[in-house]
Amino acid sequence: MNFNAWTVFVDFSLMAALLILGQVLRAKIKLLQRLLLPAALIAGFIGLALGPNGFKLLPLSSSLGTYASILIVVIFAAMPIGDRPSKQQLSSAALGGMFTNVTGIAMAQYGLGLAFALYVLNRFWPLDPGFGLMLATGFYGGHGTAAAVGSIYKGLGWEDALGLGMTSATVGIVGGIIAGMAIINWGTRKGYTHYVESPEDLPQELRTGLIEPDKQKPAGTLTVSSISIDPFAFHLALILVPSVLGYYLSKWAKEILPQLTIPAFCLSLLVAFVVQHFLVKTNTIRFVDRSTISRISGTCTDFLIVAGTASIKLSLLVEYAVPLALLFAFGFLVNWLWFLYIGAHSSPHDWFERNMMVWGHASGVVATGILLLRVVDPDFKSRGVEDSGIADILNRPIIIALQVLPPLFLSMGGSWPHIVTWTIIGATVLLLIVARALGWWRPYSPVQRYREA
Repeated sequence: MNFNAWTVFVDFSLMAALLILGQVLRAKIKLLQRLLLPAALIAGFIGLALGPNGFKLLPLSSSLGTYASILIVVIFAAMPIGDRPSKQQLSSAALGGMFTNVTGIAMAQYGLGLAFALYVLNRFWPLDPGFGLMLATGFYGGHGTAAAVGSIYKGLGWEDALGLGMTSATVGIVGGIIAGMAIINWGTRKGYTHYVESPEDLPQELRTGLIEPDKQKPAGTLTVSSISIDPFAFHLALILVPSVLGYYLSKWAKEILPQLTIPAFCLSLLVAFVVQHFLVKTNTIRFVDRSTISRISGTCTDFLIVAGTASIKLSLLVEYAVPLALLFAFGFLVNWLWFLYIGAHSSPHDWFERNMMVWGHASGVVATGILLLRVVDPDFKSRGVEDSGIADILNRPIIIALQVLPPLFLSMGGSWPHIVTWTIIGATVLLLIVARALGWWRPYSPVQRYREA
């Protein structure tokens, strides 16, 4: 196939059509509404069935996986731009518990996923040392992290990592929503919820994905005049500049140190922090609208999910079917035990509602957590969204290190898989010890917590 600029145009136009079709199906089909599947994921499934890895009815190119790797660079570059949490937010009394909850489950998935693959699955299947990373890559990280880790492993010679990571992210979102709704039903019957009595109270717009005119809200604020430059173009430029600089810095680093692979998404994030610092120091940050930046990042994420899901090779799923199924089952077990014994004791109030935010986050993406939280806390009174978002800012260096460093060390072979595994597990235990000492984690039964509340 002759690949050129028109190929990119056709690919993204077809993915856009699939997104619209996914939204239409979500709005019309009751089963999809009950499952709360995102339109992008529905579109990805259709693209997988009808695209180059399925019945080949859609003229999508074979570059879908590459699009995912490019879009994650843009998404990472958007993370710091215009983001300014207040000092009051950073000093919230409940923030330490949320930091422990959100950060700890990520570390637990990385460490325990590696241990399960290394000491259990490897006894029956000859798996790559990085196979255990696919749990956290897809579950906590989502499709974006799957694209990021996949690009790292592609440079290290393991081509299957991208497809496995995308599969993990897809299973995480679908399974996380279905299991999350089951947990909510369990919690409401037990009387753990404070703001709803039944998940049937879920607003109709969350089921269909369509917001009626009387409930619609602005998506952003105009900070520059369209006579000079379109506000969307201005904010897109603020993201694309650090994105392309990160790409060139990655190539430059590869030329200087051929044995070292520094992912473009990681360097684009670093450049974006420099841009953000410049915006703050020059006070031009007042012309940056964080909501518009978030909309651009969200758009890239939707297209990434479509491209990533549609690029999954079905032959890969057949080859890894049993170890993948066991790894995913283990992952949901880890999430459930964490929910009961760590998350339930990491909030001074509204433990169930705030914990549902973390459950969704740990099984798919932040949007999944927000969706499940809104089922049990329609007005967001528990501050689950705010504290989780701030915790994500504070733990970002840890999460990025978990995304970037383990693949590099695991690829070295020898004793490194064991060293990496136990280092992450040890760090998780240390986090819980510190959290216990600081009062961020107060281990006792959820029933006792409910009675005190």
